[in-house]
Amino acid sequence: MSRVATPDAVAGTCAEDPCEGGGVRPAEDARALFLDTVHPAASAVLVCGVVLATMLVVQPVCVGLSLVGALACSLVVRGAAATLRGLRWQLPLLALVCLANPLFVGQGTTLLAQWGPVSVYAESLAYGATMGCLMVASVLWLECAARILTQDRLWDLSARSLPVTALVASMAAHLVPQLMRRSQTVRQTLAACTASGQTAPQGQAGRVAVSGVLLGWALEDSLERSDAMRARGWGAREVRTRYRRVRMGAGDVAALVVLVPLVVVALALGLVAAGQWAFYPTMPHLVAWWGYVPYGLLMALPAVAELVGWLRWEVLR
Repeated sequence: MSRVATPDAVAGTCAEDPCEGGGVRPAEDARALFLDTVHPAASAVLVCGVVLATMLVVQPVCVGLSLVGALACSLVVRGAAATLRGLRWQLPLLALVCLANPLFVGQGTTLLAQWGPVSVYAESLAYGATMGCLMVASVLWLECAARILTQDRLWDLSARSLPVTALVASMAAHLVPQLMRRSQTVRQTLAACTASGQTAPQGQAGRVAVSGVLLGWALEDSLERSDAMRARGWGAREVRTRYRRVRMGAGDVAALVVLVPLVVVALALGLVAAGQWAFYPTMPHLVAWWGYVPYGLLMALPAVAELVGWLRWEVLR
């Protein structure tokens, strides 16, 4: 198990610095998250499973369970004030989607109202309400995920090759636009060289000339860049070492053993429920089904875990 912060540690640490590094949350954050005390892999499996199930399973009961779980998790993790601030624009969005869908999608068999050419069907209204709730639940879960899976915990999940991959991606994002700007500079320079009375090469010859200049320019820069990286330690060892703040313990393995099957079963049952449901042309009747239990348990688990951790923290204080 990764280290667990005690109240004494918080009093001695957060009073002096902003608690950088993710070990302990600042005093103004008023919550010791339970998922911060387990390995980031367990938190990632739970959070990613919840978000994936929310976005893939479009079925009224499952969407309702996801929305309730997202609201509960947001209240525990982010607090009531932050949750209410988000609901101020999320609820109008839900109402807009719910009411706008029947106006643009006139499908279904249960006619509720009709104003001239506009027909409002119960199926269209139910579909709009379901999609609105799905959008709100997705936003809430993503906000909770950003609070639970902080940058330092994501870094703990990274492999040794991830820093190299990130460096290559950042260099490509920088060098490709630079190469395009240089190609424009080369074209303008060739077009400006008219003292010899010759015009700049056009067509295929012009592209070859520009490519040759760019290649020489890039090779020259690559030599300087490699020397600079070597001076900063890149390539000093065949295997790159890295510091790991947390290590996988027996409790973390047990959590993964429970979470992975739960996520797989809940997602599979949710997809089965979504596959048997249809909004158009008529909606089937909702019945009590045992498959909703694993799905509801998955959606409730983040809030329950965080609430247990918060209560434990209050007892320790």
